[in-house]
Amino acid sequence: MSGIPAAGIPETRSTDSLCRREQHRQRPRRRLLGIDAARAIAVLGMVMVHFGPTPAPDTALGNLYGLSHGRASVLFVLLAGVGVALLVSDRSGDRSPERSPALVRGRLVLRGVLLLPLGLWLEGFDHGALVILHYYALYFLFMALVLTVPDRWLLVGGAAVLVGGPLLYLWGQTLAPELFVRGDTASLDDPVGKIVDDLLLTGAYPLAIWATPLLVGMWIGRRDLAAAPTRWWLLVLGLAVALASAVAAALATEGLAATFAFGGPPDEQPGEFADFLTDRPHSQMPLWMTGAVGSACAVLGGMLLLAERLQRVTWPLVATGQMALTVYVGHLLLLAAYPELLTREEVPAAFLTVGVFMLLALAACTLWRAVLPRGPLEAALSAPWWTLEWVLRRVVTARRARGPGTGR
Repeated sequence: MSGIPAAGIPETRSTDSLCRREQHRQRPRRRLLGIDAARAIAVLGMVMVHFGPTPAPDTALGNLYGLSHGRASVLFVLLAGVGVALLVSDRSGDRSPERSPALVRGRLVLRGVLLLPLGLWLEGFDHGALVILHYYALYFLFMALVLTVPDRWLLVGGAAVLVGGPLLYLWGQTLAPELFVRGDTASLDDPVGKIVDDLLLTGAYPLAIWATPLLVGMWIGRRDLAAAPTRWWLLVLGLAVALASAVAAALATEGLAATFAFGGPPDEQPGEFADFLTDRPHSQMPLWMTGAVGSACAVLGGMLLLAERLQRVTWPLVATGQMALTVYVGHLLLLAAYPELLTREEVPAAFLTVGVFMLLALAACTLWRAVLPRGPLEAALSAPWWTLEWVLRRVVTARRARGPGTGR
């Protein structure tokens, strides 16, 4: 039997699992390429926000360009939740040792520890963007805590954060408005207290608000994403939720504008509690988050359908999504080095610049993936965990080779 060595002395389940990991790793596993394609769409949206005018002008072309504002980053975060759920188990019944919750938690914690200084370091560059990577560090730690929470509690938690987070945010703005100045984000030079405040509540992507797409993404990741009905459900229901949120916000703000003074952008004045009904991008309010989560679900469902039917056509998107960290960090560094070359105040020029950049990124990622399985930063982020696993396997193998009764 697999858990009993020749001497008849049972080994622990964790030791046996470590020794069998290589066998499980050889088992073919179907990757959902649509998730990678959706991640590339998120990268495209964030590049559009950082390269072009924000907010975009209120014209037909400007509104088209501005669709990504307040939605691309939510898509990014929702996909993080989906990916973490798939780390534990997919719907194929795979329960290999490397998918055990304990090992996945270890990977998430280590990944968070690595991303925190990287994000804070990037925030110190003069690129004008709000970096999300150090928030991802906290997101991974949070998801490690709720990794095995039952499905219904993921949804209950997401709904509670959807309402309670914005109320806490608005209450904090009334008590200490100086802490909520958009653009005054934490970096490596700041004290720990400011970094913690920024990550939890006062920053651009605080956990108190953004836990909603994380929890929803984890719930979605536990569904059968390989099934066509699930994909169509994500697409259609996501579009319906996004549209309903926009209509509800428009009706609410129009109906109450004469009664309540709606606050301006967060970097101009503190938000008022009437802002609770707005869907302004990055307002951190429920209707905005609901609409952004809905559009993120629609993009995920659409990309899952397209990647299944048009694999060759969508492969450049898939390759770019698999190298999303490299492209994201690269565009920030280029933006800091060549702002006059990449930033545009006119929408047509911004479309052209973003289009050229993304075509180059798609080509570079496609060529890279044709040779290597991971992008440079993706490999660097995974290398510490691979090293740790390799050491653990060597230790366990050496222990088994000595046999019972030796070294005691």
